[in-house]
Amino acid sequence: MNLIFLHGSGCSKNVWDQQLSFFDGSIALDLPGRSNGEVLESVNDLAQWLIDYINDHALENVVLVGHSLGAAVVMQAALLADKNIKGIVLIGAGARLKVIPQLITSLSALVDKLASIPDSFLQANENIPEPFKTNINAAIKENGAQTMLDDFNLCDKFDVMEQLENIHLPVKIIVGEKDRMTPMKYASFLHERITHSELTVIENGTHMVFAEQAEVVNKHIQGFVERVIA
Repeated sequence: MNLIFLHGSGCSKNVWDQQLSFFDGSIALDLPGRSNGEVLESVNDLAQWLIDYINDHALENVVLVGHSLGAAVVMQAALLADKNIKGIVLIGAGARLKVIPQLITSLSALVDKLASIPDSFLQANENIPEPFKTNINAAIKENGAQTMLDDFNLCDKFDVMEQLENIHLPVKIIVGEKDRMTPMKYASFLHERITHSELTVIENGTHMVFAEQAEVVNKHIQGFVERVIA
């Protein structure tokens, strides 16, 4: 079994450090648009990029784990029905990820001024333990406002609400009880419309629940992977 992790908007693969140390041989990828290639124009393009990665590296029996934008990419990849994908885990996910216009405007202003990302944009990471919080925040600031803006624009265009019934893989949905960015109603919507899905709500978790409560989330991912293998 090959486990691949995909991060959310503005982030880098280091958000998954607590997962990589738990799951031997697992892989975390940086989405294009950072230091590894051009910005892609849609989540569908990102999903095709992911499938190309899987095929180019001859990976079989793959379970994909995605957070937020990464979860959108994972869902889109599942809809492309690649034979090597055996299951998916969606964390802080939504079938549609509309972004409030004020956030797009604020990021655009930062880009125009060539300004760095202020700490106010990192409040969602407050409950992540050290040193992971500092490392994650540093990577976000290094990626910069343009990367975050590009990612949020991809989110804003993403919508698979009418396609969820076409996902036929086993699906694990994980959401933090106090997630305000992709609240529990988003997770419930996914669970109701994806036939082979199971939903787990993490008590006191927020949008970055996998980094806040890594031990708890890792156990849920591990149990799901074991069931997929079985």
